[in-house]
Amino acid sequence: MAVTKQERERYWRELQERQAASGLSVRAWCGRETVDYATFMYWRRRLGRIDAVEPLTLIRVTEGEAVGDGLWLSVGGVRIEVKPGFDAALLKQVVAALAA
Repeated sequence: MAVTKQERERYWRELQERQAASGLSVRAWCGRETVDYATFMYWRRRLGRIDAVEPLTLIRVTEGEAVGDGLWLSVGGVRIEVKPGFDAALLKQVVAALAA
């Protein structure tokens, strides 16, 4: 039976937690547990990247249409016009405030 991606990630998360709880350095823990150090470090980096991705929050956009070179959205009863070159961070803050 093949191991799923989720099972592999869960296994390596458990190893990461056990190492952290041990109080040993990664190299010492890997030696004691006979875990390949390079593989352990690979999964540490990989799981760190997975954890660093912010979860996506979906909001209901009640209306929207392309307008010339941009578009407009209606969020929480407020119309927002978005033009090329917009500040994505600012739009994210505005939409989050309106969705709250």
